[in-house]
Amino acid sequence: MIDNIERIGNFTSSNVYRLCASTQKGEVTAAFYTYVQEKMFERSLGRSLEMGAYSQSMAWGSFLEKRVNDNLGNAYIMVHKQTNVHPTHKFWTGSPDFDCPTLDKIAELKCFEPKNFASYVTALLTEDLSVIKKEHPKEYWQIVSNACIKGYSKGEAIVYMPYQSEMKEIKELAEDPDYLAEIGMEPWQVRFIVEKENSQLATLPDNSKFKNLNIFEFEIPIEDKIFLTKRVMDANKLITG
Repeated sequence: MIDNIERIGNFTSSNVYRLCASTQKGEVTAAFYTYVQEKMFERSLGRSLEMGAYSQSMAWGSFLEKRVNDNLGNAYIMVHKQTNVHPTHKFWTGSPDFDCPTLDKIAELKCFEPKNFASYVTALLTEDLSVIKKEHPKEYWQIVSNACIKGYSKGEAIVYMPYQSEMKEIKELAEDPDYLAEIGMEPWQVRFIVEKENSQLATLPDNSKFKNLNIFEFEIPIEDKIFLTKRVMDANKLITG
């Protein structure tokens, strides 16, 4: 991602939540200007500010994505390695996890560690967009942003944490060179999955009150699309003048 020229200097779905926070008066917050400055720096540098650091949390999510995709049905297309550019605003890009053109929606998968998993799923179970937006703005606005870029009316949040009874199969996949090659990962990136105890990984007891796979589809409010589009355009204007 850090070498992707379509993301360098452009506002991306994974970070647009930084443009969306507002004061009580409805004005942008400091996070808005910090993000704009970062994009300005990238345009001047001609490269990403990020250095591509490896983390086990990111590797865990990437490793599990195909497993989730294989259980979602043919309407879901795994596209996390593709970057979409807004058809009108070329400075606005995003890389959704799943594209569902026949269903008029994009879907984002999160394989969080236990605390964030419980928090996000609890918010989704309310089916109240105001609650989700308030408690998990990063995830909410990422979905809205990618839907705007694709021109879809719906978004979907997917949250997965495998049951401990799934871990034997998951650990076997982590040692399968053909599977790793298919998902574009190296053995060293997922060695921790094999070496760690299940309790040291983001896994659920089989008798947990939470389900391992949680899905919430919603119609994106048009006012949120308009709001986000204006914030992205205002942000870009600060750079271009």
